[in-house]
Amino acid sequence: MRKVFKLIFLLIGMIILISFGILLYKEIKPKKPEIETLKKEGRETYFEETKPETETTKTSETITTSSQEATTTKTNLKTPNLLIDTIILYPKVDYPFIYGYDPTNKVIKAYNLEDKTYKEILKKENIKGLSFSENNLLALIKDENYWLLDIFKDKLNRLPLNVKNSFWVNNDLYLFISSPEANYLAKFDNNNLKKITDIYILNPVFDYLEDGIVYYENLKNTNFSPLYFIKNYKEKIQILEPKTNLSAISNKKDLIYVSYYENGWKSYIINKDGQKIIEFNFGTLKEKCTFKDLLICGVPKNQDFSNLEDWYYYKKIFSDKLVIFDPKNLDLKYYDIEGNFDIVNPTLTPIGVIFFNRNDAKLYVIPIK
Repeated sequence: MRKVFKLIFLLIGMIILISFGILLYKEIKPKKPEIETLKKEGRETYFEETKPETETTKTSETITTSSQEATTTKTNLKTPNLLIDTIILYPKVDYPFIYGYDPTNKVIKAYNLEDKTYKEILKKENIKGLSFSENNLLALIKDENYWLLDIFKDKLNRLPLNVKNSFWVNNDLYLFISSPEANYLAKFDNNNLKKITDIYILNPVFDYLEDGIVYYENLKNTNFSPLYFIKNYKEKIQILEPKTNLSAISNKKDLIYVSYYENGWKSYIINKDGQKIIEFNFGTLKEKCTFKDLLICGVPKNQDFSNLEDWYYYKKIFSDKLVIFDPKNLDLKYYDIEGNFDIVNPTLTPIGVIFFNRNDAKLYVIPIK
């Protein structure tokens, strides 16, 4: 009888171990992609009908800056068109693809706007952050931990527990490591951390230029910060004196758009030496901009609001106009938008400027050629 009981307990133990192994495998192993046709969900989207552009009226004026002058054009447009009638969080627009997280179905998706299809990349609950490498083959996922998803190899790996922030430099992943012993920036390569430099602030926000890293204090935690540049990934210098509610985004080459609050929003473009290139009579937050060849921003119509951290905690929403600046030609265009749209991540594509509307967490397009 004892042998029988031992066999029974051994069998039960093996079943428990196998079940636990299966559950662990399902958590670590990404779901296989599935291709489906995009479905209409009760209201018209860009896929079913493209609304015609309205007639526009244009007026030109000049803004005087500290160093140069830019020609400004104001243009009136109709309400933006709904692009995809579903909630998509943390979107990345890389036309014709849009990558993002569908919180309703708890899945990361890649939409193809030309084929009108989408692919499921990974099913995962409670994602609180998502970003993609330049080639879209790697994804950084944040929930209670940080995860690196290799989409090509179909692998999901947990990153070190002391990662506090992260960002991509093209296809390379950089991590901000914070521990009781030290705070430092490191490059993550082949599952190893290569230390770059110590960072002597607690909540840094990072961006990069072609020859180094820029960073400053996150205004959600500290509303007064300088702007630093790690030149050649070695020499650390301050390129901008401390500013209130500093927000900055680079063109990934040689220019940085900075915005801050000083008796109203102010902003300008500087180079990596901190020299002012051109100044604007508006300001905004980095999340409301993209900056490559062009600076494209959602600019709040209310430029007197000072509690900028409230926007991050959803205590405040903005009603924006759209601004596009060409640094080469010093050409600045304002686009008035009918309706209340809180613009995030506006991106110029062949079908117009696609943006995430923070008011309803959906994607829209403004048909600008």
